[in-house]
Amino acid sequence: MFVLAAIKSNAAHAPATGESRLGRLRAGASNALELLREGRVSTPWAAPYSVLHTQDTYRLRRYIGDPEPGVEPISGPVLLVPPLMIASEIYDISPDLSAVHWLLRHGADVWLVDFGAPEKQAGALQRTLDDHVLAVSDAIDRVSAATGEEVHLAGYSQGGMFVYQCAAFRKSRGVRSLITFGSPVDVHRNLPKIRDDVAGALLEGPGRYLLQPAKMLDALPGYLSMTGFKVLSGSKEIRQILDLVKVLPNREAMEKRELQRRFLGGEGFVAWPGPALHKFIDEMIINNRMMLGGFVIDGRTVTLADITAPILYFVGSRDEFGRPPSVRAINQAAPRAEVHEVELAAGHFGLVVGGRALRHTWPTVAAWMRWQDGAGPQPDFNPENLPLAEAPPDSRLRKRLYAAARTRLDEVWERMADLGVEAGEMLDVLRWEMPRMKRVRRMEPDTCISLAGMLQQKAERLPQAAFFLWQEQAFTFADVNARVNALAAILLDDGVLVGEHVAIHMDNHPDFLSSAAALNRIGAVAVLLNAGMRGASLEHALIEGSVSRVIADAAHIDELAATCPDLPLYCFAGERADLPTDVIDLDERLKTPAMPDAGRCNQGLAADIAMLIFTSGTTGRPRAVRISNRRWGLAALSCAATCTLTTRDTVYCCTPLYHATGMLMACGGALAGGARLALAPGFSASGFLEDTRRYGATVVFYVGEMCRYLLARAPQENEHMHSIRLFIGNGMRPDTWRALQERLRPERIIEFYGSSEGNVALANLAGDKIGSVGRPLNDERDVALVEYEVDYEEFVRADDGFMEPCVADEPGVLLARINSGHPLSHFEGYTREVDTRAAVLHDVFEQGDSWFNTGDLMRRDADGDYWFLDRLGDTYRWLGENVSTEQVADVVSRARFTAHVVVYGIKLPKREGRCGMAAVQLRRDCAFDGAELFRLVSEHLTEAARPRFVRIVPELQTTETLKYVKHRLRNEGVDASLSDPVYIYDVSGQTYRRWAGTEHELEIN
Repeated sequence: MFVLAAIKSNAAHAPATGESRLGRLRAGASNALELLREGRVSTPWAAPYSVLHTQDTYRLRRYIGDPEPGVEPISGPVLLVPPLMIASEIYDISPDLSAVHWLLRHGADVWLVDFGAPEKQAGALQRTLDDHVLAVSDAIDRVSAATGEEVHLAGYSQGGMFVYQCAAFRKSRGVRSLITFGSPVDVHRNLPKIRDDVAGALLEGPGRYLLQPAKMLDALPGYLSMTGFKVLSGSKEIRQILDLVKVLPNREAMEKRELQRRFLGGEGFVAWPGPALHKFIDEMIINNRMMLGGFVIDGRTVTLADITAPILYFVGSRDEFGRPPSVRAINQAAPRAEVHEVELAAGHFGLVVGGRALRHTWPTVAAWMRWQDGAGPQPDFNPENLPLAEAPPDSRLRKRLYAAARTRLDEVWERMADLGVEAGEMLDVLRWEMPRMKRVRRMEPDTCISLAGMLQQKAERLPQAAFFLWQEQAFTFADVNARVNALAAILLDDGVLVGEHVAIHMDNHPDFLSSAAALNRIGAVAVLLNAGMRGASLEHALIEGSVSRVIADAAHIDELAATCPDLPLYCFAGERADLPTDVIDLDERLKTPAMPDAGRCNQGLAADIAMLIFTSGTTGRPRAVRISNRRWGLAALSCAATCTLTTRDTVYCCTPLYHATGMLMACGGALAGGARLALAPGFSASGFLEDTRRYGATVVFYVGEMCRYLLARAPQENEHMHSIRLFIGNGMRPDTWRALQERLRPERIIEFYGSSEGNVALANLAGDKIGSVGRPLNDERDVALVEYEVDYEEFVRADDGFMEPCVADEPGVLLARINSGHPLSHFEGYTREVDTRAAVLHDVFEQGDSWFNTGDLMRRDADGDYWFLDRLGDTYRWLGENVSTEQVADVVSRARFTAHVVVYGIKLPKREGRCGMAAVQLRRDCAFDGAELFRLVSEHLTEAARPRFVRIVPELQTTETLKYVKHRLRNEGVDASLSDPVYIYDVSGQTYRRWAGTEHELEIN
C-alpha cells in the first residue's frame, strides 16, 4: 500500500499532462509488480574475469579488460581484498559503480582474492582468521610470479585489516604498497574519547560474553551482518527506500539502482566463519592486537611495526564502522612505513562505492600506484578540495544538523570518558586485584599453591590462549602444560624424588621454565644456576645447592660434563648430535611423550621449597636462597596485582630466568595474571623496540642499568610509538628514569625493592617521586629503619638494649619483621646456617622479636616513602660524614661525558676513613672534562661526598642482570701501577687534573 500511495503521489506531482501522469502511474505499478514478483528488474552483472588458482580457502581472479585509448598501463598489479562478511562483488556491483571496471579502463592490472560465500562451500565455515591472511599471502606470491612485479595490496574494511596483517606477516616482502579503505587499526578508538585501557576493560566483559554464544555458532549468518549494517546506517536505508519509490516509473533509472539495491538488500552479505569470528573478537576487539602488536598468525607473532611498504589509507568523516581515530591509528602502529591519508566526506560504504568513490577514491588510487611505480607525480591527497556546486538549502541544513548532533554526542562521550576512566580502574580492581590480594591474605603454610599448579589451572581454563611468545612463535597454555607433563613423566620414570635438588643450567629459553615447572610438578627442588657460571664458581654452586642431577642446554653441557662427570646430566640437545658420553638427550626422549603419575602431580604446599636462587654476586661469591611455593606465589600474585595484569597484557621478560625478577616477578606475574609472556634470549638494546613491538608488549621488567644501556643508543625515529604502558623493576637511577620518560613515554614507571633473601617488598606505585622505592606492600608496622654506625659496623642500641628507630630523613638499615602473622613476613633465608644467623636479628624492639636484616641503607621521608641509599659495605665514611655511593654516582652520571659510573670508597695511607673514587666509562666520542665534573660535584654534593679520584675505565664489568661489579675496583684502589688514567680532585684549580702517581698528591683535603 505504501508503494502504491507513493507512486500515486509521484504521478500527481509530475509536471505533465493528465495522460502522462496516468502513464507514469501505470509504468510505476508495472515495475513495482515485477519487482515484487521476480525480485529484480535487471539481469545480473559481473566484469569478465578468469580464475587462475583455486584452493580450499579462496579463488584468485584476474579481471579482463583494456585501458581506454591513450591511457598508459600501470606496471604494478593491484590485488583487491574484500572483508569477510561482504561478498567479493563489493568492488564490482554494477557497470556504473564498478571499481574494477574503472581501474581497468584507467590502466590497472586488477586481481582479486575471492573468499566466496562460506555457507555455500564444503568446510568453509571452519575457516580461521589465519586461513584468510595466509590466503592473501599466497595470492601475493602467485600474482608476483605471474606478472614479475611487486603487488599493490588493497583492502576495504576488514579486508584492509587483512592487508595490514598480511604485509606485517610477510615483513612487506613482495608488496609495493598498501591501500586501505575505512580499515580500523585501533578498534578501541571506535569508542570515541575513551582511553584505550578503559575501552579494553569495558569491552572485555561484554566481549567474553559475546564469545560464548559465538563459539556455539558455526558462523555468523549474512543476514545478521546485513541487519547490523542497516541499523548503523538507518538514515541511509530510509533514503534508499524513498529514492527507489521515486524512480519506480522510470525503468532505466531503476535498472541503474537495481544492482546496488540488491547488493545492500542481502545478496552482498555472506556468512562469517565461526572460528574466524571467535579469533576476531578475542584478538582484535578485546585485546586490540592490531594496535598493540603480538597477534598470532600461523603460530607466529606479528606486529604492524614490521610493515615497511608505503601506505595510503582512506578515512570517511561520517564512517561509523571505522571511525576516523580508529583508522588513523595506522600512523602509530606502523612507525617504519611512509603513511599518507585521504579523508572523504563519506560513510563506510561510500568510500568504495558510489559517485564520490568514482570521482575521488579510485582516481587517487590510480595516481598513487603510478607514483609508487615511478611513472607519475605525487597524487593529490586532498581530492575533495575542489570547487563544487553549492549544495541546495535542504542539504546545507541537514549538514548543520548532523554536525550539531555529532558535536553534542562527542560532548556526552567526553563527559562519560572521565567516568569511564574511574569505571575501568574500578573494574580492574574488582575483577583482578581484589581476588589476588585475597589469595595473598589467606595464604597459610598448608595452602595448595605452586608454579606447576597455577599453570595446570590456566591450561584447563584457557587451553588455546597464547602464553609463551618466543622468537616469533606462540605456544598456548595447553602446549606448555603438555610439555611440562612430558618432562615430569621422564623425571618420575628416572626416579627423581620429592625434595630432590635438580639444577637447571641454561640460557633463557621456554624449556627453562618448562623444566622448573616439571620439577615443581613432582615436588622436586629446582636449583637455578647462573648461566655464566664456569669452573670453580659452577662447582661451588652445585655443592652449595646439594645438586644430585642437572638439566642443561647444548651450550652448557660440555662445561657440566667436565665439572661434574659423576652427576646424571640431561640435555635439550636440539640438532646437536655429539653429546658427551652418558648425557641423556631430552629432546629425543620427548618424541614419545607420556603422562606423569597424577598422584604425584601438583601436590606442593605453600611451605614446601620450590627452588633455590643464587644472589647476583656483585660483591663476592654467590649464595643460594630458598624460595618456597609460598614465596613464589606471593611474588606472582603481588606482581600481577601491582601491574594490574590481565589477559589483555603481554609481559616482556629479557631478564635471566635464574634471577628472581625473571622467575618470580615476570614469569610468575604473567602466569598469575593470565597474561602472555614474551621471553627474550637476553637483553639487547638494539633489538628492544623491534622485540616489544613484535610481541605487543605492554609491561616490561628491568633490572640494574638495563634502561641506561637502552637509552645509550642514539634516538630513533618514532621510538615512542610502542604498546608499552609500564616499566617495572629495580635499580633505575633518577637520571635514567627522567630520560626514559622523555624518550619512550611509558604511562608509568614502577621502581620496586625486594630482597632476594628476605621478606620485604616496597614499591613506588604512583611513580611521582622519581628515585624513590615507595612504600611497603605488606603491613607498614612490619618494616622499620634503625640507626647504624657505619664506622664500627654495628647497630645502635639504647640503654635498655633495644635498637633505635630512625626519624624522618635519617639514614638507617632496613629491617623486616619475621613471623608477625602476615604471609609476607615469613623468612626462608639462605641455605647456609652462618648466613641465616647473620641475616636474622633478635630482641630488636622488644624481648623475643625477630627481624630480617636486609643489609641496605635507606631513608624514609616525611610522607612515608623510602629512598635507597646504599648497601652496607659500599657506604664509606670521609671527613666525619657517611657517604652514599648511589647518591654520588647519580651526580657523576649527569656529566655530559659519562656513559656509566660506579662509586666506592678506598683507603689512603695515614688517613682515617675512606675517600670516594668514581670509575667512569666514557660516552663514545666524548673526552673527560675535569672542570665540568668539578662544577657538578660542587653544586650537588657536600665536601665529604665529592669523589677525590676519578678512574677512566674502558668498560665497567656487570653481572648478567646488568648490575655493576665494584669489588675488584675497590680492591685495586688508587695504585700508581694502574694502566687506566686517574684524575684527582683539585680545589685550587677547580677541576679534576691528571694524577701523577706521587705520594705527595695523596695528602689531600
